[in-house]
Amino acid sequence: MDVDIKIDRSSVECSWGSLKDHPKCPHGPTLSFGKRIDGELREFYSCSACRDRKLCNFYLEKGKVLSKIQQSFWQEQIKNYLNPYSSHVKFFIKFNELLSIKNDNRGYCYTCERLLNISEKNKHENHEIKWSLTDEQMNNPTMILKPLSNPKKEAQYMFSKKSTIDIVNMIIEAGGKHVLCIGAPRIYEYINKNYNDKISSLLLDFDPRYHNFFGPLNFCWYNLFNNHFFNEESKDVFKDYLTQDGGKNIFLVCDPPFGGRLEYISQTIKTISDLHKSWNKLDDETSLKIFFIFPYFMEPAMKMKANPPGIDGGLKELKMADYKVDYDNHPLFINNDKGRKFGSPVRIFTNLPLNLIKLSEQDGYKYCKRCDKWSSQENKHCKKCKSCTSKDGRRYRHCNICNRCVKPTWKHCKKCERCLLETHTCGVKPRITGECFKCKSTDHIEKDCPVGKPSKKRKNNDTIESPKIKKIKKNTNDVSDKQKKNKTKKIVNMKTTIVKKTKKNIKKL
Repeated sequence: MDVDIKIDRSSVECSWGSLKDHPKCPHGPTLSFGKRIDGELREFYSCSACRDRKLCNFYLEKGKVLSKIQQSFWQEQIKNYLNPYSSHVKFFIKFNELLSIKNDNRGYCYTCERLLNISEKNKHENHEIKWSLTDEQMNNPTMILKPLSNPKKEAQYMFSKKSTIDIVNMIIEAGGKHVLCIGAPRIYEYINKNYNDKISSLLLDFDPRYHNFFGPLNFCWYNLFNNHFFNEESKDVFKDYLTQDGGKNIFLVCDPPFGGRLEYISQTIKTISDLHKSWNKLDDETSLKIFFIFPYFMEPAMKMKANPPGIDGGLKELKMADYKVDYDNHPLFINNDKGRKFGSPVRIFTNLPLNLIKLSEQDGYKYCKRCDKWSSQENKHCKKCKSCTSKDGRRYRHCNICNRCVKPTWKHCKKCERCLLETHTCGVKPRITGECFKCKSTDHIEKDCPVGKPSKKRKNNDTIESPKIKKIKKNTNDVSDKQKKNKTKKIVNMKTTIVKKTKKNIKKL
């Protein structure tokens, strides 16, 4: 275990695979990563949850084994991490006891992260405590809990009230009766409060503070990146939930950390979907319905990098709906004057047919008959692309050379042979951090791969025909240029003659 080793996460590669034999840190099985140094891939194990080694410094090169001292050290770390939440039932009993007493006699200690009775006040001197908790606050803890703010581990951004209501309404209209919430406590709370008799819900979250408020049948302490349940009992709760009603009408709503690696999120989503199918013996038509909340600009990465080549499922096949998801506690993810100019960049990615996701016309959405889906008002249908192409809240324009729609601030660059910002630097190639999906080479990406592209050398017939077309184009351009020059000369001559005549007339007068 070398604590001083630093890892540049931007150049790290990920690979799918079973985690059963991976060493463990307090956050569950570690993940396998790889970093290319001089073309050689060096693989290692690192923490799945923390993107900063100051938070969890587990590091082990692949092929090496932890020493006995290291094993005992990490076992002790795991115990210390799990012990405070070892008995979920005790938390639930205390929660119900506090519900039976007056509001003034119950509180929450932010220092200890525990619910309190007034009789325990002396044990928490000089602690930050919120007293007089209402029943509504007790049943909706996101109203009182401070969102975690470390972007390298567990930063929390909560859905706004409107987005929460809209997402739940979409699920109901699509026929959802059971909702599995991964990292979406606001969705769970809203369903539990308003549709408890119609819709069931289960919360899976990385935040252990929810032990204080939700029972063991309603909340599972869970790590999305390695599909790890911190309590063994939670695995049975999870399986029972996915197999109720034969697995029909179950929706998964996932609001993951936006800075996490998509590869392992996709593997987890695929694993859950496969388990749902196998446990219930279902076909593709009755598969798990997914609402994955993520920024629109990550769509290419979801389609190209989330899965290994040739493997479907997970995030790869999800389609983006135009609905803009906004949050209460993020300065940019808000759909008002205080937020981003073109609205929140966060969207819903789903495996549902997009025509089933109905959006409100009052909120600026419209139905496109040609695309058979609801789109935002600025997202105009392009006849050439045959789809509504806008992504970021602006109206895109079509480039005939690129044969696709691009952002309105982009212009076609002849040197780069693509549309880019006018202020870009020509010839700058993207930094290659992995392998090409086609040929496995490390010096280019799939888009620039020479494999499968037609060679520049062509048959005799083609070489004879193509220069003729080019010459004709050049000749026509030359002729048009000469005509323009002749016209300008004529106009200049006309002006000079008019000036001379006016001068003579003035002299006569």
